[in-house]
Amino acid sequence: MLDEIIRNAIKDYCIEFTKYPYLCYTEHGLHALFFNRLYTNIPKERHYFEWEGKKVCVIQKEYPTASKLDKPTRQHWDISIIKTPPEVVPKRDTTYDFLRLYAAIEFGMNEGQEHLIEDIRRLSHPESYVDNKFVVHFYRISDLISGRDWTPRSKRILSTTEIQSFVGDSEVEVFFAQVDETKTHETGFWHINKSSVTKIGGGI
Repeated sequence: MLDEIIRNAIKDYCIEFTKYPYLCYTEHGLHALFFNRLYTNIPKERHYFEWEGKKVCVIQKEYPTASKLDKPTRQHWDISIIKTPPEVVPKRDTTYDFLRLYAAIEFGMNEGQEHLIEDIRRLSHPESYVDNKFVVHFYRISDLISGRDWTPRSKRILSTTEIQSFVGDSEVEVFFAQVDETKTHETGFWHINKSSVTKIGGGI
C-alpha cells in the first residue's frame, strides 16, 4: 500500500535525522532530500502517470492547495503525492492545477507552535482534498553549532503531550524527531496522532 510506503519513508528519514542532523542546512534542503528518499522508495512503475496526454511525476514539490484554505490566496504543500488515477477536485475545470492528493507532507525544522498548528489546520481543512495527512516536525538543539539551531533553554521547544493536543481529533499524523547535542532534552523520534504518542527511535 502506498500509504505504508510513505509512512516508512518518513520513519526512515526521521531516524536518519536523529543520527545525522546536519545533512541539510535549511528546512528546504530537508524537503529536497526527502523527495529523493520517497522517490526511491516508490516502485518505478508508479513514479509517473498520464494527465491529458502529458507525463506527470506522482510526487510534487510545492504543489498548490486545492483552495485558499481560509487564507487570502492559495498556498503550497511542501511535498505531495498526486492521487492516481488522477481526479480533479469538485467545482473546478479539468486542469493540472487542481488534482486531488493521495498525501501531503508538511515539514518544520525549529519552528514554533504557530507553524505546527497552522500545518495541522490546513491539512485538516475540508477543502484540502488530501487523503493522507502528515506533518514532520524536527528540533535541532545545540549550544549553537549553527545559528539555525535552538539552544536547550529555548521556551519554544514543545513536548509530545503538547504536540498531541494540537493534533486534537484530526486525522493528521505527526512524526516528531528531536536531536539535542547538549543532552538536555531527549534525542529520539515519536509518532503522534489523536489516539496515541508512540516512541519509535532512540537517541544517538
